[in-house]
Amino acid sequence: MSITALDIGTHTIKIVVAKDSRSQAINKAVEIKNKLGLVAPKSDQEALQFAELISNLFHDYKLDQSDVRLSLPEYLVTSKVIDVPVLSDAELASAIGWQAEQSIPIPKNDLILQYQVLEKPNKKAVNATMKVLLVGSRKSLVEKINNVFLNIGIEATLLETQIFSVIRSLDIEANDPETIIVQMGSSSNDIAVVANNMFEFVFNSKTGSSLIDAAISQSFNLDLKQAEEYKINYGLDPNQMEGKLYQVIDPIINNLIIDLQKTMRFFNQNHPEQKIKRIALAGGPAQLKGLVEKISQNLGVEVLIAAPFAKAKGQVPELNQASYSVCMGLITRQL
Repeated sequence: MSITALDIGTHTIKIVVAKDSRSQAINKAVEIKNKLGLVAPKSDQEALQFAELISNLFHDYKLDQSDVRLSLPEYLVTSKVIDVPVLSDAELASAIGWQAEQSIPIPKNDLILQYQVLEKPNKKAVNATMKVLLVGSRKSLVEKINNVFLNIGIEATLLETQIFSVIRSLDIEANDPETIIVQMGSSSNDIAVVANNMFEFVFNSKTGSSLIDAAISQSFNLDLKQAEEYKINYGLDPNQMEGKLYQVIDPIINNLIIDLQKTMRFFNQNHPEQKIKRIALAGGPAQLKGLVEKISQNLGVEVLIAAPFAKAKGQVPELNQASYSVCMGLITRQL
């Protein structure tokens, strides 16, 4: 029995099949275009189309159905770290519903809530509080996604928020520096902070790479496929096309940099004794030529591209590895 992890994005669908969670022995890694542009169906018609797409994927690539793991993009869920008085497990379970009502903007009757204690200090300390991670998703949405798979005979083992899969794939340790993690996608970017091996916060930014494709298409009168090829081949190289392509892409990347600056300021306001020392970029758009250098020069911190297959073996893809960060995070989760 192997694990099949799917990262369904609006632009592409990434799939990784591995022997198990511990060995990270990769049997297959596939990335294909998402012809529907859907992450989750909204209507019965879309559900039928989505089910056909997924069914064809499992058939065409002979994917194992025994342990199927799925991800949800951050804009479809709400993740928040809250401080509460130090409570026992039973007390927290009793109080968590009220806490969620104050923090998660999803109606109670449509809320699926998961929570995890991140930090629990000694209760004897004066004014001691514990940090609790809340993750809320809409029951109606989750049921639609699950039903798509159930209707083709597949029961998903796991449904997890993308950013937590990405964080796990980075294999961050307790002594690693304060880090911003950016999961870059076509329609949006998820920006999170991890410090002292603890998740701090995440927010969704609408500066996805599709904005770059649209800007190139409009500026050079190209179709979106050609525009994407220009983006991939030339990126932020000011020497290409007399600098005209750079002038189109640069303002969009500057918006991302502004979001990163805001993230750094917000973290510093809440942790004045600490500061962000590193940024890790994941997702296909993270591989844009010149992006690492651009962000590093503007923010003055180390910038890295995720290497989700660093400890993997087997059929590891040679190209576009950062695209598979979500899948590898799903693969390595211990159930």
